[in-house]
Order: sequence, then C-alpha cells, then structure tokens
Amino acid sequence: MVETQIIKIKNKPVAVVIDYNEYQKLIEAKQDREDYNLAVKTKKAVKKWVSHEKLKKDLGL
Repeated sequence: MVETQIIKIKNKPVAVVIDYNEYQKLIEAKQDREDYNLAVKTKKAVKKWVSHEKLKKDLGL
C-alpha cells in the first residue's frame, strides 16, 4: 500500500495522493451515501407503499 502524500504550496495543502484501492473505497462510500439520501428523500415523498409480494404479483413475477 502506498503511503498517503499531501502536496502543499506555500505550506498550504492543495492535493492528496492516495492508494488507488483507497480511492475506490471513498468513491463507493460516496455513492452509497448518495443512494441512501435518495432513498430517504423518496420515502418522505411517497405516502403510499406496496408490499414486495404485491408488487411482484402486480408485475406478474
């Protein structure tokens, strides 16, 4: 694993170099958080819910 490197200009952090696998984990965590936030927003907006079994029946699955 590559050690994290902080790049500074005039002693102020401007960029970070991280391991690619760690970067992928950060991207996945961000996507998971966005999915969760969308689900919460949808749950608040939708007042009528249908059970999974009823949905499958309605769709002929």
